[in-house]
Amino acid sequence: MKTTTRLGALTAVVAAATLLTGCQEKEVVGGSTGATPSAATTNQPSATPSEGGSTSATEGGGAVGPDGQDSGRKEHLSDKGGYVVQGSKVTFVYSNGIRYVIDVGQPVGDQTTVKSGTGTLTFKNGGASWVDLRSRASSQVDADGAGTVIDKTGAIVVLKDGSTTCANGQGLQFVGSDGAKAQASKTGAFYVDAEGKKTSYGQPSSGGKLAGRFTVCNVDKKVSVDLYSDVLFDFNSATLSPAGKAVVASAAKTISKDVTGKPVSVVGHTDSKGTEEANKTLGQRRADAVAAELRTQLPGVQLKASSAGETEPVAANTTPDGADNPAGRAKNRRVTISYAR
Repeated sequence: MKTTTRLGALTAVVAAATLLTGCQEKEVVGGSTGATPSAATTNQPSATPSEGGSTSATEGGGAVGPDGQDSGRKEHLSDKGGYVVQGSKVTFVYSNGIRYVIDVGQPVGDQTTVKSGTGTLTFKNGGASWVDLRSRASSQVDADGAGTVIDKTGAIVVLKDGSTTCANGQGLQFVGSDGAKAQASKTGAFYVDAEGKKTSYGQPSSGGKLAGRFTVCNVDKKVSVDLYSDVLFDFNSATLSPAGKAVVASAAKTISKDVTGKPVSVVGHTDSKGTEEANKTLGQRRADAVAAELRTQLPGVQLKASSAGETEPVAANTTPDGADNPAGRAKNRRVTISYAR
């Protein structure tokens, strides 16, 4: 991208984000999803994946352990986003569900500033920032999951309500917290109705709840769809519910024209309840179930199902005082479908 074109795009992104800040409606509360042609909203009106009371509080078995300690991770996450440190890698987690990973090139540890041969990493006020000296890429996220990512493929601005503006190969795009989108975007939140039979985009029907989200506002040329496990499956089950089948069918219809001849990844994610091994197994079973349903909807599609278990959270599994955080865990229980754009 030429420098003048890039600067123009970045200016447009910042301007659009400023306009968005001024015209936002009241902040909405609800679930987050991964990254693909998805509604850039971690927060949706009364549509957070349901916790199901005491039953889902014990899914996976065991207690909610200290987040990530069994994997050497240190999670600094709110219900909306933040960052996760593991070894030399830091994952920036944004309020629209996007996860952006940078590798510092050396262990991060408990340092507040890390300078390496590749760039500078800084932690401050519950957020993180990174400046890459090689590519001049940069990223920043605060404790509410708001921030920016700028690299050679484009730029993105995410507000704490999940509203997103980005400039990339698809042009300037705007996605509101209600899933409303600009002409250049294929992004949108989608919902399942109270009977679990029909899906809708943008706003839920009466009694409906958030089932997933598509996001095209990714600067790494990767598209992904996050589907919420609490809608896809019954408690502690890997068998798709009728509502789950409707949701997968909706996702398949949306991505069908984009995945022809491309490898598609299906990854199962869980919360931190139970052991890491048990969660890895549950994530795999759920990924396999979604992949099997996708094959019936998209004959011939190239699918690879795998599990990340509890290792890639998008929200805090526990509160700062170590207590259980059901709302955060609900956002972490998801199945992500992704592919290269």
